[in-house]
Amino acid sequence: MARFCNRLWNVRCCNMLQKILNNEEREYKNPLQQTITTRCFVFAFVLCFLMGVLAFFIYRTDMIGRYEAYTRDTIDLVARRIDGDDLEECIRTKKKSPKYDELQEFMNDVKEVYDLEFLYIILPISDHPPDNMMDVLAASTAAGRADGTDGLTDLGNYTGDLYPPEVAREYLVRMERDPRVTFFRNDTDFGNIYTAIRPILNSRGEPIAVLCADILVNDINMALTRFAGLSLVAAVVSGILLMIVMSLWLRRRIVEPIARLRSSAASFAERTHGRDGADGIEAFSFDDPDIHTGDEIEALSASLSSMCGDMRAYAEELIKSEQKIDSMQARVKKMNALAYRDALTGAGNKAAYEKEVIRLDWEIMMDRAKFVLIMVDLNYLKRVNDTFGHDHGNLYIQKMYSMLQNAFSEDPIFRIGGDEFIVLANQKERQECEARAERLKKEMEQMSRNHALEPWEKVSTAIGIAEYQSDKDMSVSEVFQRADEAMYADKRAMRAGRE
Repeated sequence: MARFCNRLWNVRCCNMLQKILNNEEREYKNPLQQTITTRCFVFAFVLCFLMGVLAFFIYRTDMIGRYEAYTRDTIDLVARRIDGDDLEECIRTKKKSPKYDELQEFMNDVKEVYDLEFLYIILPISDHPPDNMMDVLAASTAAGRADGTDGLTDLGNYTGDLYPPEVAREYLVRMERDPRVTFFRNDTDFGNIYTAIRPILNSRGEPIAVLCADILVNDINMALTRFAGLSLVAAVVSGILLMIVMSLWLRRRIVEPIARLRSSAASFAERTHGRDGADGIEAFSFDDPDIHTGDEIEALSASLSSMCGDMRAYAEELIKSEQKIDSMQARVKKMNALAYRDALTGAGNKAAYEKEVIRLDWEIMMDRAKFVLIMVDLNYLKRVNDTFGHDHGNLYIQKMYSMLQNAFSEDPIFRIGGDEFIVLANQKERQECEARAERLKKEMEQMSRNHALEPWEKVSTAIGIAEYQSDKDMSVSEVFQRADEAMYADKRAMRAGRE
């Protein structure tokens, strides 16, 4: 008996432990530490890159928004100092008035203070060069006047070919149609410019010219480039620091505890492999890996330690008690019986039905079969599950099986699907089966009208019945097919699609 116990132990336990030992000696292509470091690097790089890109676009949008608000305030400030009628007279006569000179000095001061690339008043004439624009007034700075880069614009000068048709058209449209400060980009001989523009009106509300403030797009791009460079450096430094911190943390919390756990398991396997159950029972001790991470790894260590203790206790029981083996044999028989039972209802399961089909096919071949196959399909099971939960759906299924048992108490019932049952009425006439099925459906109709019942207690089914006919059927599957078709016909008649 001891020899038998030892053999059973070696089969169930020692082979498993040997696999653990073999895995301990195996050379892994991707060690955990290397994998974690690589993943941390990729994660940190991608995260920092995405954050850098997001910050760049946010900065770009914010920068343009701040420029627009800045220039809008500047233009509104200048516009309040303009006398539209006086300026209209200056444009018409091409002679400067005292108010024109005051406006020139004020705009010069504004350009000095607000550091604009261009601040000017211009009259759009047409969108076809040459001479499609007339200069009215342009602000300048003291430094610009000193080095010659900023000169006073003569009132009435025409611009020649400086403004292409598409750019001149933008000035014209905004002067004639939009009294607000608007913005557009234009590429002229002065450079790639971002322009803020507002029409100047006379006392009659008629546009006479446009007031503009410009900034070079290259200046915006240079600021964006500087920010992008700083963002890239910050992202790289942050990524490296994040990778180091994550790698060290994961090594301490995951890699090292798993290595200790693996070492303890391998040591246990090495001590116990090949030992006889009676002589080597003392070798069944698990070295505590001393893991206190407070997470799943600690729980795994405790579970493995508990498992090894259970294995030792199990080995002792195998050796000490022959009754354990008898109990196990009885348990195996019980499991074999349960293998053909549906766990939820107790009906025969699909395996049991297939076994019964084999028997009936044999009787068909021997020309002595007689049975009626009844297909029963639950309606609205999905609705019950979705509305009230699967626990109530299970009650719904169990109630259906209970009603089938009452209706066909002498016949085997099988659950072949989630909502499908088969009744095999052996040695019964079709008329009797139909009468029982009809009573069952009437009972369900009464239940549907009973408002005291819960929705999962009001069972609804579609039923199809087919009788084996020796002159027509060659197998059970043909009878099943007819019953299935009859069931679907009944379901369509009830207007209850498969749930």
